[in-house]
Amino acid sequence: MKKNLKAPWWDEAREYLSTKDKTLKKIIIKYDAGFLQSRGDPFTALCRTIIGQQISVKAAASIFNKFELKVKKINYKNVLKLNINEIKKCGLSYKKCEYILGLANFFNNNQSKIKSWKNLSDEIVIKELCELNGIGPWSAEMFLMFCLLRPNILPLGDLGLRKAVGIHYLNKTNPTYEEVSNIAKNWTPYCSAATWYMWRSIDPIPVEY
Repeated sequence: MKKNLKAPWWDEAREYLSTKDKTLKKIIIKYDAGFLQSRGDPFTALCRTIIGQQISVKAAASIFNKFELKVKKINYKNVLKLNINEIKKCGLSYKKCEYILGLANFFNNNQSKIKSWKNLSDEIVIKELCELNGIGPWSAEMFLMFCLLRPNILPLGDLGLRKAVGIHYLNKTNPTYEEVSNIAKNWTPYCSAATWYMWRSIDPIPVEY
């Protein structure tokens, strides 16, 4: 996959969502220039996701930049040359350092499995990813969105998504999973695009994992 690859379904998703959801249409018009994109490399995408767990978009971007400078070129072979203390200096917790090193070992030993992900269903990829330390449902969903560019991912556990839906549709900041699911019924089969616009509406920095 090429770096910074625009989702091939993006323009179609914008048109579809604009006809289905008047609130979302206004947000799409406001943030017309941006789009969900993939950096292509699965290892980099998963490192970004681990780094971004439970911290702000701005903090995640800062730490990732430091990590990239430390590794020079991000790939599992280069990461395996580092120890936990070297990675920790980038601003990562000890646990996240362990997760990233464990991920590098997994990639070193499972290239055929990793290559198969692009042909598997969302559910199977999520199941396989969640078997790795440090990767839960949210991280797996981010991988599907930002690496495999799957069009219909709705990460209900994402606080930013729920906050945005609450603000724009429900006049609250912490809606339930069920409330978000009900709003998102109009977004299928392009929940990934709708989620990206929800994030964009509440954060000055575009989300990127």
